[in-house]
Amino acid sequence: MKTNFRNLFKDIYISTNSRSNAKEPNLLKQGLVREDGMLNFLPSGPQEEYFIQHQIRPIFGKTGINKTPIGTHPDFIELEGAYGVTKSQYICTLFLDIKGSTKLSLLYPLEDVYQFKNAVIKSCIETVRSLDGHVHRIMGDSVMAFFGGKDVDKENAIADAMNCIVTLRAILEESIKPWMRENGFENNHFGFRIGCEFGDDHEVLWGGFGYQNVGEISVTGFPVDMASKLQGLAGKNEAMLGQRLLDFVDWPDKYLEVKEIVKEGNTELLPTVIPNLTNSNDQPINYKMRQLLYKKSLRFSALPIKFRKQISGSQVVDHAAIEYKCFAIKNNISSEYISASKFLSKNVSLVFKVRSATTHSLFFPLKAVFTKTNHGIETPADERGIEQEGRVRFIYNRSTNIYHRAPPIFVKAELEEITSYRGLHTMKCEVFDAEKKLLFRDWIGVLIK
Repeated sequence: MKTNFRNLFKDIYISTNSRSNAKEPNLLKQGLVREDGMLNFLPSGPQEEYFIQHQIRPIFGKTGINKTPIGTHPDFIELEGAYGVTKSQYICTLFLDIKGSTKLSLLYPLEDVYQFKNAVIKSCIETVRSLDGHVHRIMGDSVMAFFGGKDVDKENAIADAMNCIVTLRAILEESIKPWMRENGFENNHFGFRIGCEFGDDHEVLWGGFGYQNVGEISVTGFPVDMASKLQGLAGKNEAMLGQRLLDFVDWPDKYLEVKEIVKEGNTELLPTVIPNLTNSNDQPINYKMRQLLYKKSLRFSALPIKFRKQISGSQVVDHAAIEYKCFAIKNNISSEYISASKFLSKNVSLVFKVRSATTHSLFFPLKAVFTKTNHGIETPADERGIEQEGRVRFIYNRSTNIYHRAPPIFVKAELEEITSYRGLHTMKCEVFDAEKKLLFRDWIGVLIK
């Protein structure tokens, strides 16, 4: 199923409101009524609820549907009714706040604002669930969600959260805001702010809060509280990541930035959480925070390359005839590794493959240049964060069978690698034709435990 990000929010909005808007005069403009006057229904019920999941989960190699309901995390159902009983278990917490929605209530009828905000919240919920997240609570214009669980590697919980953050912004900028412009909604002040932090097993505690009939199963711990603070410190349409998450997976500085603030006409850097908290010895903790660089992160995102190419600054170059993939080999079985979708163990064999269709008018032979960049403290200092010398492979348009002169439909080049250092690493592939014209450029991110 191909994903059209431009239409994702439009389809959610229509499906959300198609049954309640029959009396509205602008149904035709909104796409809820066809030219012949009949309602333009999308399927209701589960089909409607899981619409975004059907679009997004396959992109990240996830099967089935995430049907977890809002509320208690599935790992802690047994704590319901057992107030006073606690359990320690890691979690990655994401807070998302919608900015600018209050002003909408001053500009438009409340019914229209409600319908719009409801569609936005639904889009956020399903994007979280698309990346195996669990929605814990909706608080007005905010969503609190958890990533991870007893059967999920800690690193993969963070990978899911990071992919969710990038996907949420993609939907915001490429689907929600265009819909607002097209439907007369003022969108200059509308956006998201996201805070995300990781807490290890010894740092968070789950249990029942309140009374049995007036309470909930939730989590307490410094990293969870920091996720909320990080959200408040994020810029509009930005995601702020906390120190524990960044350090745990050794996320590269290349894909992060220090927030800048303007005070009295002067620009200042804000590398730590403010106000600066103090420890038991009354010493400032200088808690590190960084904003995720969205456009740079799109380079290795698993989101479709045709979409990523449209984003200014992503630097990817798409060509209809060329495809670039990575495969991990375990027990002599090769399976596709989707870019930055999960963490691999060390010493896993990888094969990067680029192939070209021969049915297009290309000037062969093509030259594929593979350029590796390793990050993280385990990487030797002389290559850490530095693009290595590109390795060249040529792609020829010829048959390998002397008895069959017709060229094959696809021709390819390969590069073998192995996972070695903890963290995020990338392999860039650029393809040039025989006239040295750049045809294709893309990155695959490899996450290593």
